[in-house]
Parts: sequence; C-alpha cells; structure tokens
Amino acid sequence: AALELLAEFGAEEVRAYNHDLAFEAGERLAKRWETEFRTPRSMVASMVSVPLPARCGSTAAEAAELRDRLLFEDRIELHIAAREGRLAARVAIQIYNDIADVDRLGEAIARR
Repeated sequence: AALELLAEFGAEEVRAYNHDLAFEAGERLAKRWETEFRTPRSMVASMVSVPLPARCGSTAAEAAELRDRLLFEDRIELHIAAREGRLAARVAIQIYNDIADVDRLGEAIARR
C-alpha cells in the first residue's frame, strides 16, 4: 500500500512535500515555543529537531515523562531527547501529516 501511494503521488513530490513541511514545522514550532530553530533548509529532509521551552525540563526522565503525557493525554507520538541541558522534540513528517498536526503539537507543548 505504501509503494502504491508513493507511485500515485510521485516519489519526488512526496519528498518535496515532506521536506517543505518539516522545515516549516521547525520554524513554526520554535516561534510558538519561543525557542531557536537553527537548522538550515539544506540540511532538512523530513525530520527536524526543535528545542522545547526550558520549563519542559532537561533530563532523560523528564523527556520520558513528557513523551508519555503527550502520547496518553494528547495522542501525539513524539521522540523527545535530553541534550545540552534542555529537551528537544524530533518531529518526523510524512505525507499523511499537515500543518494542523504541527499546530496541534505546538499547542500541546505550550499548555505544559
């Protein structure tokens, strides 16, 4: 089914969509969370890492707790890592995602 979908939309079109949305997600989430997204567009494929607000924590335990809360309370599956004294969200984009998904994540983190 995945290969059929890829053939239907076109591999290059899917790659371009994922790339554009991933980069927009990085910029949009960093602005919403008042953090910095410094990854150049040329280094983005379909995934970005965005620093979370400092109030979200800084340890691996806090990352795991936030990840679980997002999953069980908001039904958002997201990898969160502790690095350089802060948490960061690894946002992976696929063809089934859209900007509303990005905004829903932005709001879920902003509420915490």
